[in-house]
Amino acid sequence: MSDKLKSLAWQRPLSKPIPLKPKPIKITPCLLWQVLPLVMRINRWSRKQRKLGRQPLFDLVRNTFLIVPDKGVPMGGLGGGTITRGCRGSFNRWAVKPGDYTYATVPADQFSVWVSRGNGPPQAVVLNPDSPDEKILQSWDWGLAEEKITYRALFPRAWHDYLDPLTGVNLSCRQISPVIPHNYQESSYPVCTFVWSIENRGQGDMDLALMFTFQNGMGVENDLAGGHSNYPLQMDTPQGKAVGLALRHRHRHPIPLVEGQKLADQAQYEDQLTFGIGALATEGVDVSYRSRFLTQSDGGAVWEDFSQDGCLANQADPTPSSEGSAIGGAVCARVQVPAGETREIVFALVWDMPIARFPDGIGWYRRYTRFFGRNGDAVPNLLTEALTKYPEWEAAIDEWQSPIMTNTDLPLWYRQMLFNETYYLVDGGTLWTDGREDFPSLEKNVLPEPEIGHFAYLESHEYRMYNTYDVHFYASFALAMLWPKLELSLQRDFAKALLVEDDELFTFFYTGDKGARKVRGVIPHDLGSPLEYPWLKINAYNSQDVSRWKDLNPKFVLQIARDYFLLKDKDFLDEVWPAVKQAIETMFKFDQDGDGMIENEGFPDQTYDAWSVKGVSAYTGGLWLACLQAGAALAEVMGEGQLAADYREQFDRAGKVYEEKLWNGEYYNYEASGGKHADSIMADQLAGHWYSMACGLDGVVPPDHARSVLEKIFELNVMGIKDGGMGAINGMRPDGRLDKTALQSQEIWTGATFGVAAAMLQAGLVDEAFKTTRGIYQVIYEDYGLWFQTPEAISAQGNVRAISYMRPLAIWAIQWELDGYAEKLKKAAS
Repeated sequence: MSDKLKSLAWQRPLSKPIPLKPKPIKITPCLLWQVLPLVMRINRWSRKQRKLGRQPLFDLVRNTFLIVPDKGVPMGGLGGGTITRGCRGSFNRWAVKPGDYTYATVPADQFSVWVSRGNGPPQAVVLNPDSPDEKILQSWDWGLAEEKITYRALFPRAWHDYLDPLTGVNLSCRQISPVIPHNYQESSYPVCTFVWSIENRGQGDMDLALMFTFQNGMGVENDLAGGHSNYPLQMDTPQGKAVGLALRHRHRHPIPLVEGQKLADQAQYEDQLTFGIGALATEGVDVSYRSRFLTQSDGGAVWEDFSQDGCLANQADPTPSSEGSAIGGAVCARVQVPAGETREIVFALVWDMPIARFPDGIGWYRRYTRFFGRNGDAVPNLLTEALTKYPEWEAAIDEWQSPIMTNTDLPLWYRQMLFNETYYLVDGGTLWTDGREDFPSLEKNVLPEPEIGHFAYLESHEYRMYNTYDVHFYASFALAMLWPKLELSLQRDFAKALLVEDDELFTFFYTGDKGARKVRGVIPHDLGSPLEYPWLKINAYNSQDVSRWKDLNPKFVLQIARDYFLLKDKDFLDEVWPAVKQAIETMFKFDQDGDGMIENEGFPDQTYDAWSVKGVSAYTGGLWLACLQAGAALAEVMGEGQLAADYREQFDRAGKVYEEKLWNGEYYNYEASGGKHADSIMADQLAGHWYSMACGLDGVVPPDHARSVLEKIFELNVMGIKDGGMGAINGMRPDGRLDKTALQSQEIWTGATFGVAAAMLQAGLVDEAFKTTRGIYQVIYEDYGLWFQTPEAISAQGNVRAISYMRPLAIWAIQWELDGYAEKLKKAAS
């Protein structure tokens, strides 16, 4: 089946041009007047953070996340760190340390091929069309034409196909990581397998060798710090001998300063980090190695060793690197291939960083250490697993993907995008824990470690906050469907966090006002940042006062309802039920006139955090209705009939207000304030209705109203922008012009668009749903080259914001509807 799925995978010849180039955010003079104080406050705060040796939570000045169409399927499992091998063959994105991204290409990290036929001279070439910019590794044979390479991706696998890189040879490299739904062991492994298929299309037999070279490091300054060393490895397996190298890296972790300290006083942690590369020696496949070469040199020694005879000298040199130089290692596998036949060579890359260390010193053990130990000596066993167990992993991946990928009732582009957007569960700065190091100063804040561990992923590579809840609301369908135990763990953490208080004063960027970091009774915006210590210091977000947001508590109740009705885990519901009741009770304070409906307060008090809203609103009002409805359903399960009746009474009262104040005969107005843009058409206005239906409940607006709304959104918000070729823009005026009240009203949100498409499916608007979704595919995979770095937002003019973002995982909400989950839950409830 793997070959069948490869033929269905998203593919891109490297020579195919990218039609459009994404641009950074453009602030119009009108918007600049609105946001200038905000920008100034953020920049002052960012400068202060950098002086203390801390990375800012988000940085408007030093954005290092350059958008280049060279990304690919990330390697590794959930929570063990990740490395990306891009579509062009370079290793170019690194997140081994939690939440800390480096976008850097390391020239020495390559696969190269050598071929010898008969009496002719051997040939060799690096399997990458891009040669180094620096004056390094110039002895290597670069210059492979990009026309010879096609990239295919179907996460968690990818294929690099090389057509005739050397005369008479075809190569295909299949990249495999063990990301397997409902698998809570192998899915955590920090490993990747490369299975090379070699076809001899020439006239005679040939000898062929592949060399895998890898620098000890991640392309950062620490690679040159000295003290790194490489050692040979050899392990017996039932399939053959695993031969490779352990690259031990001295990973230094500076502890941020406090005010008044000097850089000279800065202390450091040094945590274990070891990379491993290797190949499987079997009958007919010989493996050799060279443990050390200087990667900043011309590379002549290692290239001459390889290119002469397709073998390396088995040279073991454990000499540590000196300060100012970087070292790498090489593993080579050689095989004879008769004319017209194919052979296979297997390589692997693994990494072992058992502790996820945060700036203030707190360390959490990663999930994979449960199976490989916490001592930093797991590379031999990780390599053995990667080189021998990949057939089992692929069989499981086939079983997962085949029913969807072979379903010709679904558009092929959708099937491809569904799996490829799942990349973010691995590449979202993801952390999956297996216990915390002792840290006496924080024992008062002990967070119990559940059996499944804690799970966290970032809002974005640029917005470094863990489990941002208003966004996870959309993205959570992926976890709920694929790794539901992790979804429940995350929800338990938020249930506990509801009761947390933190009196630390924040100055909120948006207003300049001060307020408490965390207020009791309110679901936090996030569970902390990798720049501090997640789970123990929550609410890293400081742009708005999230204790006054109107969507966080309702989103919590709705997700609890969905997850309970999906899994029927009564122990889970018993545990979180007090938090559910508290979350609902807290919301009544936002009903300013006692009519049952909450009101927004005239600032951006919900996930659209730069788009103000006042009074009763379509978005948060609908979420509140769905929250009451879900709360009543859960109260019935808990045997609290009177409470269920109270919630239903509030739902009925609030629903009448919602209809009276917002329904205009075609759609629900953005808000009921009577302001200049109050009657704008918000694409996401039915979020509450959509989620209610997804939970197996009855929805919160009449079905004919919902259909009318979605038809209007399709007409204006979708088809009004490039004939539907970009997705759904957030805000439109009734006359078909953009709502220009705010930056976010003029953006297309990739993940929110998927939520709108899911609602369209619920309303029977199938063609409209796929047309809407197709616009996002067009933007990401065709027009702008944004694959595997899907942004939060893009404007009609191609301005991109917040690349590699959590919310696009909401594509699984579409699959939720296609798989009939809502109907299944409804039947189960009845």
